[in-house]
Amino acid sequence: MNIFIMRHGQAAPEASSDALRPLTEQGRDETCLMAQWLAQQVPVFERVLVSPYLRTRQTWQQLSRHLAATQVEYCDELTPNADADIAASLLLAYGELNRQANILVVSHMPMVGFLVESLCPATMAPIFVTSGVAKLTLETGQGAVFNWLEGPHNIRPHYAQPYPLCGSLG
Repeated sequence: MNIFIMRHGQAAPEASSDALRPLTEQGRDETCLMAQWLAQQVPVFERVLVSPYLRTRQTWQQLSRHLAATQVEYCDELTPNADADIAASLLLAYGELNRQANILVVSHMPMVGFLVESLCPATMAPIFVTSGVAKLTLETGQGAVFNWLEGPHNIRPHYAQPYPLCGSLG
């Protein structure tokens, strides 16, 4: 099973509550860029798990313009200060149901870093840039392997394909 863990795009610094912070224009564009890049690697996700906060729901909206998903769920277990071990258990349970699945998680710092650390105990929690995506591979009975962590700042200069649908980044 492949698990892709993504941090939401850049969000406005303030709102009436943390849960209601929306994406900025840059956040929408970063997410668009990552979505187009990720769609070249994974055409369909069997399951997408999204934090219920506004900025993660908006991130998924941007992603869904370029990525297909069989099932999308909004999970309180993925909020910024939720327990990463519980979220990891949820992912492992889904992995038991479909060992060939591609799963996408859209969440927040510090959850995304702690989730990587929980699934890959030999890896320290990485710091994700906004719209950053990590790929983990879960092998039966062997735990997860940390494959890579990419962000919009890496994708844009190193990939020749233009991404014209991303507003200010195009």
